[in-house]
Amino acid sequence: MCSLSFRNYALIPLQLNKIAQRPMRNEKMDLELRRKLFHSIFGLISISILFYFSCKILILFLILLLLFGSIILVWKLQGNRIPIIDWFEVTFERKNVKFPGYGAFWYVVGTLLLTLSLNNAYEIAAAILTLALGDSAATIFGILGTHPLPYNRRKTIEGSLAFLIFSLLSCLLVGWVGIPLAFLTAVAESLPVPIDDNLLIPITAILFFILI
Repeated sequence: MCSLSFRNYALIPLQLNKIAQRPMRNEKMDLELRRKLFHSIFGLISISILFYFSCKILILFLILLLLFGSIILVWKLQGNRIPIIDWFEVTFERKNVKFPGYGAFWYVVGTLLLTLSLNNAYEIAAAILTLALGDSAATIFGILGTHPLPYNRRKTIEGSLAFLIFSLLSCLLVGWVGIPLAFLTAVAESLPVPIDDNLLIPITAILFFILI
């Protein structure tokens, strides 16, 4: 009886630690939900521009975004404040990033590489859809996941499966080819490499479509 009581008391710090971590996890989830909603919407907007206008218009749109973003970044790094940009940073930016808008920068660069490297609009759209929905699903379900990948403990099996499942929507654009595309980009996203997913996924898709 005494042994059982002591064990229960010994578990109290562990329980308190779990309780203390819940608000942090909820805060992280709220941030990622906002980020990935914006992430997905931007991808769908890019696809809409591609089909309703043209690839050239999408390229122009992305280049203008990069130029505008670069100007804003330089302005910010000089200590200046822009209210609407500050709001975006507080609302969508992760902590400890290398520079403001880090993820968004690579997202635009990755999408631009897709439009410059591929000639088929449906292939470009399939790759953007994979980046927009697959990567978003991987992050959200990865946070909820409890089974780390054996080769990358920072990511989970649940996150990779979510990436694969949501990326299969690319089959609506490119047919059965969307299956290996979803699988390869899911594997690429899960790798422990020092390249941002927003760039790694487009590069993987480009190589895939060039080689098939």
